[in-house]
Amino acid sequence: MPLLSSFPGHAMRALLLVVLFTLSPPGLAQQHPSPGTGFTGYHHTAWRAGQGAPGDIWDIQQDPNGTLWLATGSGLYSFDGHRFVRQQTNAGAAQPSLNLVTLLGDRSGGLWLGYYHAGIAHLGSDGTLRSYQRKDGVPPGVVSGFAYDSNGVLWAAVDEGLRRFNGTRWEKPPASMGLPERHAHWLLNDSRGRFWALVGQKVWFIPKGGAAFVPTGIEVSLMATLAESPSGEIWLADRRRGAVPIADANGLLPAAERQARLLPDVLASRLHFTSDGAMWAPMRGGGGILRVLFDGKHAVRMERFDVPQGLTSTSAVPVFEDREGNVWVGTNLGLNRFRAQSVRTLTEGPNDPYRILARNAGGALFGYGEDMVPYDLDRHGLGLDRAGLQRAALRDTRPLWQFEWTSLARRRGTALEVVQFPGTARGLQPQALHFPGAEEAWACVGENRVVHYLRGSWTEDARITLPGCTVIAPGSAQGLLFGYASGELVLRDATGVHRIGSTRGLDAGPVTAVLAHEHLLLVAGEKGFSISSNGGTFSAVTADIPGVLEGITGIVIDPDQQVWLNGGRGLVRLDLADAINSARTGNAVSPRLFDDVDGMPGIALQSGPIPTAQLSKDGLLWLATNQGLAWLDTTRLHRTRAAPSARIGDVHFGDETLPLRDGTVVPAGITQLQIDFVAQSLARPERNRYRYRLSGVDPGWRDAGSTTTAYYTNLGPGSYTFEVLAANEDGVWGSAPTTRAFRIEPLLTQTFWFRGLLLIALVVLVAAAARVRGRHITALVKARYEERLEERERIARDLHDTLLQGGQGLLLRLHAISAMPMLPGEAQARLESAMQAAEDSLREGRERVLSLRGDAGSGGDLAAALTAVYNEEANPAGMRLRMAVKGEPPELRHTTAEEIFLIGREAIRNALAHSDATDIEVELNFGGRFRLHVRDNGRGMTEGAAREGHWGLQGMHERAARIGGTLRVLSRPTRGTDVALSVPGGRLYTQVPSGRWVRRFTLRRSGPA
Repeated sequence: MPLLSSFPGHAMRALLLVVLFTLSPPGLAQQHPSPGTGFTGYHHTAWRAGQGAPGDIWDIQQDPNGTLWLATGSGLYSFDGHRFVRQQTNAGAAQPSLNLVTLLGDRSGGLWLGYYHAGIAHLGSDGTLRSYQRKDGVPPGVVSGFAYDSNGVLWAAVDEGLRRFNGTRWEKPPASMGLPERHAHWLLNDSRGRFWALVGQKVWFIPKGGAAFVPTGIEVSLMATLAESPSGEIWLADRRRGAVPIADANGLLPAAERQARLLPDVLASRLHFTSDGAMWAPMRGGGGILRVLFDGKHAVRMERFDVPQGLTSTSAVPVFEDREGNVWVGTNLGLNRFRAQSVRTLTEGPNDPYRILARNAGGALFGYGEDMVPYDLDRHGLGLDRAGLQRAALRDTRPLWQFEWTSLARRRGTALEVVQFPGTARGLQPQALHFPGAEEAWACVGENRVVHYLRGSWTEDARITLPGCTVIAPGSAQGLLFGYASGELVLRDATGVHRIGSTRGLDAGPVTAVLAHEHLLLVAGEKGFSISSNGGTFSAVTADIPGVLEGITGIVIDPDQQVWLNGGRGLVRLDLADAINSARTGNAVSPRLFDDVDGMPGIALQSGPIPTAQLSKDGLLWLATNQGLAWLDTTRLHRTRAAPSARIGDVHFGDETLPLRDGTVVPAGITQLQIDFVAQSLARPERNRYRYRLSGVDPGWRDAGSTTTAYYTNLGPGSYTFEVLAANEDGVWGSAPTTRAFRIEPLLTQTFWFRGLLLIALVVLVAAAARVRGRHITALVKARYEERLEERERIARDLHDTLLQGGQGLLLRLHAISAMPMLPGEAQARLESAMQAAEDSLREGRERVLSLRGDAGSGGDLAAALTAVYNEEANPAGMRLRMAVKGEPPELRHTTAEEIFLIGREAIRNALAHSDATDIEVELNFGGRFRLHVRDNGRGMTEGAAREGHWGLQGMHERAARIGGTLRVLSRPTRGTDVALSVPGGRLYTQVPSGRWVRRFTLRRSGPA
């Protein structure tokens, strides 16, 4: 027969099974595992229809990014652990229907969609939809399944038969493949390359490397399904007969074996095997979901989870296990997640509030409660009931220290010896205990007493007097460590008693747990957790989950250098290296917290005298909690090492929402943004942690905790890049951030060219205002100067008409008197002297009047005024004046020009009076810096005379300094004198000269011969 030749060895196995089941009673030819309610070791979470989740879920798939996709009767939905989103295709791609039945992810990140009487469609990773209908080879009817065969060819199971995709259209398999054109309802490509199909209510398969379908002869009911177990067995879910294996790695199973392993109670619509080998079976027509546990090939337990246990509906269909090990179940009223719990409760253990962990002299671990009856905590006894655990404990006769409220007890099997505390400590409750060996115990009792039991007798250590002992723990080098409510430690060793406190940086609050490990000392207190290395100072360990390192009453370090902390928030796991680095650098660690979702029955006991965490020799970590004893298997991996990838969603501004993609443009005028992001981790999405930053705004990463939204305000126009990193609940951070670049458009008033024009306009406006202001000030100064000039001219006229004229008349009368012959000689001499003085005063008065009338308002006026000085003086015979003007004489500032005139006049008068020169040259240079030179070719001056300020030089220097100029007098005996004045043009000119050309003219005057 073809089948037997295909599966060698089956004939002998079939014969043995026939004999076995022939001899067996009929009722034993099937499996009926013991039933149970609820799924042991799993935490259930439900998302219900009406609370955001879709209903009528028919299939579940996961894409490469970790997103779940749901085929529902109301469309295609995505779920990222936070939100359900019904997917919309790109514009122009009409959906043939919303009623989906099946999904399959392709190898390019897209999805194949099977509809209920609406054909097939492909949704690309870019959102494009391509529909395949009858014209594309898809027959009418329900598309109930997809699968790729070993050659990578895609197949579809449709009501009218199988179809395969040739890249452009769907086609019937050729007749040479041996398959009837009948109703097809399931496909499966197994791990060994065999391609299975349920067609015409029979099971068919293509052997690995084969080209045609081979009939198995196994008949099935309508809508049966197939599944593969982790061991490679192919199971059939028959809605009428139950679940049964039909093949294994060696080939088709004989009918007798199939019958022997039949599970008639599992009338499932589908089957799914999780990685631990358990079968998950949603029941046909209602009844929730079953979970069948196996011991080898034998089904030993069948647990049911239904509406009373929290299932969203009794009608379940798809079961899917994601890449993180979560099991998802879809129903017609929502979505369910089952998450395996790492921590398990000892349900058969002590049930009173006071639960203690203790070791015997051989290192075996036991638990007990107020009744003092121990429970064996060996791994192999976990399946025993309460009585079995107690019997196993009492069979061990090695000494075991226990305690009750006011005394100690030493147990050897069933024998219990009570050990009372000594003297006045008798009847007191111990605050802390430590049992180094079978014949030794340490206890803190009373307010401040430390007592030691050794081989039958008690002693008290009077050196330790600090009150409020809370912890006793072994230290290094045979020492003991005592923790206190004051936050201090006391080390008792061979060298004496030493207090450790704030001077060494210990600031964890009242001490609740202590562990000495190699060169490290770990101390937990009510305020936190600290580490000291090699006897150095303590430094605090910080975590990015608030409060997670508080209330720790048990510390364990396992062989893999993982630190386990039993505390007030649950069980915490840290990498020892990360904890040390946090203490050294102050950087926060990302711990893994195990809480009620992970199976923790409560939190750590906070008031016991011994540690609440102990590691057994077989790798089980035992925990004493306020709700019972619990354990975690440290030999198993309890972490997801793959970091989740972050996905950036929408950007919100105003009343608008846009998908944030590279190149997204935000309208002008927007200053506030909200950006959504999420990590693709479905195990505990609420435990995912995030960091984000916006270029140009954030100087570094922002820790967002579990928040999945970033808010920004006061943003200006420009280009930005948003980055986000994510970590899973195990604190594994992604190495590369997810980024999106976007741009905020500027308003007209925010553009560069507008701001440039605005700046230019502002500059022009300021310049115009300054010009107007300057003109106004100039007009005011000019008006005041003219007023002053008029006043001076009036004074000059008055002086000339009154004082000078009167003085001149008086002088004439005196001349007439001096000419009288009868005037005595002595009177004549005195009168002539007085007349000479009067003439000098008149000459000085005329000079003052001349200066009051002086006008140097322009460059030409200045030259003319200086020329007039020469002309008005009594010049020696033969002396000549040469006036030179360089540059176009501009309008001058009157006050500055007057000072220059006075300096020039003084220089000319000095030359006329004292130089004995024949030529005087006056040069006016109207350049960027005004220059005045008065030169003569006379006898000159000595250097000392020039410095000492003769002939009015001191006054000339003072006038030059007053107008911001510099005055130099260059003179040597017999070589003449050069008086040089230099003044900044801005101090003299009312405006800068526009031309740089030079005009010269020379005025010459010769004295009388």
